[in-house]
Amino acid sequence: MQDNRIMSWIWQSRAWPRFDYDRTAVESALADAMAAIGEIRGLQRGLGAEDRETITLQMLVQEVVASFGIEGVALQASEIEASVIASLKHRDRNTLDRRSDAIVDVMMKARAAETKLTAADLKNWHGLLFRGIELEDRGEWRSFDLDIVRSSIPGKDDVLFKAPPPETLSAEMDAFLEWLDAEKDLAIPIRAALAHLWFESIHPFSDGNGRIGRAIIEHVFARAEALPFALSTQIEKDKRGYYDALQAGRRDAGKTIDATPFVLWFLQTVASAAQTARRDTLFLVQRNRFFVTHRDHLSARQREVLERLFAQGLARIDDGISARSYAKITGVSGPTATRDLTALERVGALQRSEAGGRSTIYRIPLD
Repeated sequence: MQDNRIMSWIWQSRAWPRFDYDRTAVESALADAMAAIGEIRGLQRGLGAEDRETITLQMLVQEVVASFGIEGVALQASEIEASVIASLKHRDRNTLDRRSDAIVDVMMKARAAETKLTAADLKNWHGLLFRGIELEDRGEWRSFDLDIVRSSIPGKDDVLFKAPPPETLSAEMDAFLEWLDAEKDLAIPIRAALAHLWFESIHPFSDGNGRIGRAIIEHVFARAEALPFALSTQIEKDKRGYYDALQAGRRDAGKTIDATPFVLWFLQTVASAAQTARRDTLFLVQRNRFFVTHRDHLSARQREVLERLFAQGLARIDDGISARSYAKITGVSGPTATRDLTALERVGALQRSEAGGRSTIYRIPLD
């Protein structure tokens, strides 16, 4: 955030680019975030290989779609999923037939993290993000001044942040990437937060800086161990908080730039994302336990219906199923559907609701 008493913008400060934060203020949030990440990794390691593959697929699709969604760009989840599946099957990465393939390739490259991040890597990511799109300076640092504004029709007082001028970008990015490679002492979530804030403060590209910046977060974590959930999904739920935290994390503190507000917001967002992932992972554990418990009680038809319900997620399980829905799914008559559901209730696989007649709903009891 600019301090009008001293300068116009933070990169004009004598403190630039020495980002720092209050260790005491973020200590609790850091501990919570680290514990939450560790718990999710532990839960996922306890799943079977097929479930782990399912979680990885869902997480990658969610991350890509949400990262674009934060910028107001809608992607077709089905197209992204197809590209992720192809990538996970080790498709020849020299053939990126669709734009969705190129977009997914950015995520895969970020999460590979086999070597240090370079300017050439970032320019390549930018070119992939905008494959087939007319964009000035695609795959290169921007060649013009750039303002971050509140709306598409900015007024004089509507500029939130002016990025560093184009002639300084090469040096600015060299300093950033050198720090990113050399910094080893900070906890990984802190390093990811500062890396994202610093990159967004430089804003080196003509467009797509947020998406590249979130891919950098993935890269930072992946240098140790990839994030086990889609962080951008949580960020998208709090876009206003995200942008406010970026602004608040650029305060001139004299010798350093105080990034505490953004670091704190970032750690809390990581913990919240982990809570969502915990719920989804435990749901898989519950599903597996359910089918193990009732494997000797289910006919092929009953099992098919129950698998379809679980495949639609926890919300669908909470809704339960009626005889009419069961009949529609299976094609059996109403009386046969009722007999199947009653049989499932008898062995404890379903619980009948209080309502009777056509309003009767059967729900799967989960721990």
